[in-house]
Amino acid sequence: MTGPNVTDFATDPVVQELLAGSTLMRLAYVGANLQPHVVPIWYGFENGEFVVVTGPKADKVRHIAERPRVSFTIDSDRPPYRVLLIDGLASLEPVEGMAPEYPGIVRRFLGPGADAYLGRMEGRVKRQVRIRIRPTSVRILDFIKRTPKSLA
Repeated sequence: MTGPNVTDFATDPVVQELLAGSTLMRLAYVGANLQPHVVPIWYGFENGEFVVVTGPKADKVRHIAERPRVSFTIDSDRPPYRVLLIDGLASLEPVEGMAPEYPGIVRRFLGPGADAYLGRMEGRVKRQVRIRIRPTSVRILDFIKRTPKSLA
C-alpha cells in the first residue's frame, strides 16, 4: 500500500495481531558509511505512526538525523508467517527526562520484569529521543492469502 491507503493498514487483522504481540521491530537505517544498519528495538504505535524511544547518543539518532528514510519489519517466527514491512520517514524529537510513552513500551516488551527495569532507570535518564516513523509504504504478508511477489 502506498499513498492515501497507507493510513488504513492498522485495521488489517494480520497487522493488528502483530502490533498486539511482543515481536521486536527490526529497524533499518543508512549509516555514515552508506551501509544499511539493522537494529532490533522496542516500539509503540499511536495515531498511525510508530514510535521508538532511545538515548540521545545512539548511533541511529545521528544517522537518522542525516538520512531520515527508514525501513522496518515486524514479523512472526512461526508458520504461517505474518509479516509487516514498512518504509517510512522518521523524525526526531528530543525529550527531557524519560519520554512519557517509554514506560508503556517497556511494560509491553518486558512484562513482569518491566517495573524492576524502570526502577533502575528512574532518576538516571536525563534525556531521550523519540523517533516517530510515518509510514510511506506498507506491505503485509500472511503466506495464506498474501505472499511475496517472488512466489507468485
